[in-house]
Amino acid sequence: MLNLSGWRNFLYVLPAVLVYAVFLLLPLLASLGISFTEWDGTSLPVFSGVSNYLRMFSDPVFWIALGNNAILMLFYTLLPISIGLLLCSFLYDTRNNSERSVLRILFFLPYIMPMAVLGVVWRWLYNPAFGPIDQLLRAIGLPQLAMSWLGDFTWALPAVGLVATWYFFGFCLVLFMAGLQRMDPSLLEAADLDGSSRRQKFMRITLPALRPEVRIALLLTVIASLKAFDLVYVMTQGGPGTSTMVTNIFMYKQGFDLHYFGYASSVAVFSMLIVLGINYLIHLALKERY
Repeated sequence: MLNLSGWRNFLYVLPAVLVYAVFLLLPLLASLGISFTEWDGTSLPVFSGVSNYLRMFSDPVFWIALGNNAILMLFYTLLPISIGLLLCSFLYDTRNNSERSVLRILFFLPYIMPMAVLGVVWRWLYNPAFGPIDQLLRAIGLPQLAMSWLGDFTWALPAVGLVATWYFFGFCLVLFMAGLQRMDPSLLEAADLDGSSRRQKFMRITLPALRPEVRIALLLTVIASLKAFDLVYVMTQGGPGTSTMVTNIFMYKQGFDLHYFGYASSVAVFSMLIVLGINYLIHLALKERY
């Protein structure tokens, strides 16, 4: 007998399944297939086996790009989560609810803006000729610190990374504040009665209670660091040289500038495997233990 309720449930999820298949699953399978070919985007693809992957593993620029992604994890993940936890602990102890709400909104504001827009704004702020950062350094008597931040081989990547930190720490803060609202306040009151210090309360009560939120923040920020493209492209386009080259910009240049679409697809597939592997490790490290 036909199960009508089962078909009805399937019809409800069918639009989402179609969107997922058309915009994610099919392009993913197409990229996987193209990665085993030589294709310039105009002629027919020519099967080349694993030659693109061998070329990728022997390409020094690809490893430089992957290393830059690893460095960006510090600015996309470690610093925003650390700052978010510290500010969360500070705001949670603030008794004035209106003051807490205003600060939370102000810290969260950068996250609602597109990263490409922030890249344009910060490129202007970093401008060595008329940018406010260098102008301020000269005004306070520190002209030796004024430099072409985005044109310096040493400081270009940290300069871009600090913008990502400023973008993500407000998101982490709001996420952690939401996690604290579900925590039983009697735990902290009992710790106060036992004479626990602020540091002990944070390490023994607050931080373990925020494990689910920390896992979500880690997953989203790590994925963002490995997918970094718009912010870096708008601010530096991977330069100077390869100092801010990341895997997505490397893939973009190989595909759309040099028309090596098979090679670009192999980079995309390998980057996806890295994201899946790191996410799996995060789940293992922070999974709930009962």
